[in-house]
Formats: sequence, C-alpha cells, structure tokens
Amino acid sequence: MFNVKLDNFEGPLDLLLYFIKRDKIDIYDIPISKITKEYVDTIKHAKKLNISVAGEFIFMASLLTRLKTRMLLPRREDEEGLDIDDPRVNLVDQLIQYKTFKKIANQLKIIQNNNKDLFYRPVDINSSDIKMNPNEFLREVSLFDISKIFKEALSNAPITDSLDIHREKISLTEQKIFIIANFDKKGNLSLDKLIKKLKSKLEIIVTFLALLEMIRTAELVCKQKDTFGQIEMKLSIGAEA
Repeated sequence: MFNVKLDNFEGPLDLLLYFIKRDKIDIYDIPISKITKEYVDTIKHAKKLNISVAGEFIFMASLLTRLKTRMLLPRREDEEGLDIDDPRVNLVDQLIQYKTFKKIANQLKIIQNNNKDLFYRPVDINSSDIKMNPNEFLREVSLFDISKIFKEALSNAPITDSLDIHREKISLTEQKIFIIANFDKKGNLSLDKLIKKLKSKLEIIVTFLALLEMIRTAELVCKQKDTFGQIEMKLSIGAEA
C-alpha cells in the first residue's frame, strides 16, 4: 500500500482514481469505508516521512471521513430502490468528470503530436499561383479553438441530477453516430449547431471525445473562415452513416 507516492498524482481525485482502478472498484458504488482507510493511511504515511502534503489532499481526507460517517445513517430510497440521499453522489460526479477530462487531455496530446496535418492550414491568397474565391479561404482551426467552445458549453450545462449519474451512460460509438446523423446532405455541420443539441454535461464530454476521435481518424475536418467565425465541420467521404 505504502508504495504510493503523492508526488505521482496531480491531486486527490487522481489518487482516488488510482485506488479505484487498482482494486477494480465500481466507480458508481464506491466502498467509502475501505477507500477512506486507504486514502487516510496514505496521507498519514506521507506525513511520517516528513513529506509535505498539499492542503487539497488533507481536505479530501476530511471529506471522505465525513462521507464514511454519513453512510452509516439511514437514507431514503425511490421506487426503484435507488438511494435518494446517497452521500457519494457528488464525489462520484467529480471523479467521473475528472477521469473524462484526463482522458481528453491525453487525446489532445496524441492528436497534437501525431495529427497536425488534419486541419486546414493558412495559405497566401494573394499569391499569383493560387486561384481561389476569398470566401473559400479557411484559416487553421486549432484544438484549443474546439476545446474552448466545449469548455464554455460545459460550464453552461445544467447540473447533473443525483439519480442521473447512475442512469445516464453514453458510449463513444453512440455519439459518433449522433454526430454523423446531424450533418446535412452535403456533409456540413457547424459546431455551434451540434452543441445546442446536447442536453447534459455527460453528453457534452462524450461528444467532445467522439469528435476528437473522428478528427484523429480523418472522418471529418474542421474549418473556419475568420478568426471569430463559426467552426464548420466537413464529413469525409465514407464516413456517412
């Protein structure tokens, strides 16, 4: 147990996810008593070694201890037998979002390193060697342009209902089909139009991951006529549903 080094983790959620993955725990049904003991023991061991422990790790330890106590109290259930007052809901929501954002970060690194040529690159439209309509000129769209829009959509999305965390599950394959289905007959779709169809944080996150995967596999390309214009997506031949 004490081979765990806090320096290897970005924060308390990262450490909790490590325990969950290592012990093959169902993230929707976390054994709070067990994971609290492991987490607190790890923090105590770090302190014994005179290792500086960030305040966020200590705060999470106190939060887990409170959750452990609340889990011992009687709770209400709905007609389906699900806990209405499950004290783990907020923690589960945070863990799922952190896990997803971590996956997004890794996806971004992969795409940036290996797929730089998937986007339209700027050209000199004044060059005598190039004959094109200025309206067809497309500036390069960066991953940061795309992620910024999704981040804004995520911050404006409604807060997930506590029971929906257990019920709402969306796969990448489902969202890829959803994305393709929204392209018009010419294979065009604006990113803004797509995002307006997303109703929850989970839908936004999974759609972002599906979109990154489609860009990585060249199923679609992103383009933009001007710096502050809408990001338009073009479906590649063969990617139609």
